[in-house]
Amino acid sequence: MMEFEAESNKELPKTIYKNKFSRLMLVIVLALLLLVGISTLIGYNVAYQPYIQHMQSTATVKARIQQTAQAKSTYAAQVSATLIAQTRATATFVARHQNNYDQITSTFPDINDDLHNPDTYNWDTGSGCSFTNSTYNASVAEKGFFLPCLAQNTKLSNFVYQVDMKIITGDAGGLIIRAREANLQSYIFVAGQDGSYSIYYYSGENKKAAQTLVDGYSDQIITGYKQVNTLAVLASGSSLDFYINKKYVASAIDTTLSSGQIGVLANNYKRSTVVTYSHARIWKL
Repeated sequence: MMEFEAESNKELPKTIYKNKFSRLMLVIVLALLLLVGISTLIGYNVAYQPYIQHMQSTATVKARIQQTAQAKSTYAAQVSATLIAQTRATATFVARHQNNYDQITSTFPDINDDLHNPDTYNWDTGSGCSFTNSTYNASVAEKGFFLPCLAQNTKLSNFVYQVDMKIITGDAGGLIIRAREANLQSYIFVAGQDGSYSIYYYSGENKKAAQTLVDGYSDQIITGYKQVNTLAVLASGSSLDFYINKKYVASAIDTTLSSGQIGVLANNYKRSTVVTYSHARIWKL
């Protein structure tokens, strides 16, 4: 019995050592598992979650960019379609006015006056209006004024009026329509040797400037001095259409004057002006 107990006591330290080792291994394993868990959590928070958020944010930004691009593309298409429609409408408008003029002037005129000499239309003479070298001349020296030269024996309502004009010196010449002799109330179509044009309503009141209806520049005008430019007006009711060298340029709407005399003019914006005229044509409507 004694010998048996002695052997049992010798095995006891080994058992205790094994138990301590097992606990230590368990602690180490648990620590490793905790470390792996913490590392995984840290990796999720520090790397994976930001990555996912970044990808989601990038996808949102890309979606917004795509939406913006689509919106811009749609807007650009709408603008383009509007411009095309406006261009087509303008082209149709111009073509209609050009066609009106072409059809009317393709017929024989009701009045055909070469403006070589005084005639039955009783064009003004004297005070800057004269017939010289088989042309009708208008001249004005006073700065800021225009000089009208009227055909006194005319009274027209609806018509096409066309004349060849040549600016010899100075600024501008042009046509007068529906003028009233009493005070020169009228519509005025002015074309300058610099390529400019203006359409005015003149009330006939000396202290009031002419009212501009339309103005601008036209490449239809042959610029410079002693160049022949053909000016024309198509007057029909309140609609007034204007042509330079047989091409449509502009329109104006005004109900003030319905009939009156025709004429030509010299316009001194800044310089003394001399203008000659020939080949006056009238087509009555």
